[in-house]
Amino acid sequence: MVAESDQPSIPGRRLAGRLKGLRKQNHLTQKQLAQLLGGSAPLSMSTVSQWEQADSDRLPPPHRLAVYARLFCTGRSFEGDEARMLSPGELTEQERELERGLYNELIALRDRAQSTNVPAPVTEQGRSLWHFPDLNAVSIVCSEADERPPYAEPSHLNYTQWARYADLDALAEVYAQVKSDDPARRIQILPTDRLVPESALNHLVIIGGAASNAASLFAQDIPMPIAEEVPDSDRVTHLFKGTVNEEAREFKSSWDDKGALVRDVGLIARSPHPINSEWTVTLLSGITSRGVHGAALCFINPYVRDTNERYLEAAFGNSESFCILMNIPIQNNVALPPNLQRENTCLYEWSAKTGARWGNHKDGN
Repeated sequence: MVAESDQPSIPGRRLAGRLKGLRKQNHLTQKQLAQLLGGSAPLSMSTVSQWEQADSDRLPPPHRLAVYARLFCTGRSFEGDEARMLSPGELTEQERELERGLYNELIALRDRAQSTNVPAPVTEQGRSLWHFPDLNAVSIVCSEADERPPYAEPSHLNYTQWARYADLDALAEVYAQVKSDDPARRIQILPTDRLVPESALNHLVIIGGAASNAASLFAQDIPMPIAEEVPDSDRVTHLFKGTVNEEAREFKSSWDDKGALVRDVGLIARSPHPINSEWTVTLLSGITSRGVHGAALCFINPYVRDTNERYLEAAFGNSESFCILMNIPIQNNVALPPNLQRENTCLYEWSAKTGARWGNHKDGN
């Protein structure tokens, strides 16, 4: 008898069979399921078909499996003339428990399938922005906080290494996503002053405004908007200034009458590594930490990631170098994920194919 570990296709077959079984036992066509899974942005029937094929290298992303679990945790989803997705508030406690159990089952099957599948995880629109096709390591370079807590010092009894960093929200999101998309890849986190040659010659992710010195070295071919300091201001500390065809515009954060931040500005840029074009440099920046966090969420948050990947494809094609300056909505002092397809989200865009242009924002701030 051959051990399961010697049959790398077995976990993939089990996941595909389970997904197909859930659909068939509830008498759904692949087209109907694609519409239910996609909601307001229906998936293609071929996407569902590929997920149900044991020999396909496409695995449904975790947020799609969460939708599977919600749909199939209760027979009430299929009552009436048309199947529908129940809201969380409509589920009973027993149904919520079944939803959690089904999701955990599907995620476990996916994890096993992914661990035996060498090709990268592929979303329904293409490969994740945070998957890197080779086996090279990833160096995440993060800016350091100006004011650090006492336990950021090695001499403190409760020393915490990450407490030194300024953009922990963005750092946690990026690290988790890279680890999810590249579970076997070596990832290191370091401050700018520790970016020595052995760590610089990796895929680079540079997080935070203070890390822009590193960005100027490794992404110098991208005409990014410049972050400028605003003197003599109680709230606005910096702004971004961009130029298109000799027209300059300024983009700032916005605050309400009570002094709460309601909108920030974030930036994401990517280019080939200047030493080896097969490696990449990705920059996440913003006016405040919320802008940096929102830029990170742009291609990580499951509610907007696929939409923003489609926008990226439509706007820049397969360009390896691009830059997007965007508005980041803020609610209760927390960054929300930006939807690049919505009007007034993109402020400035550049790619090696299109050149610089203003985004879908009508006017400068």
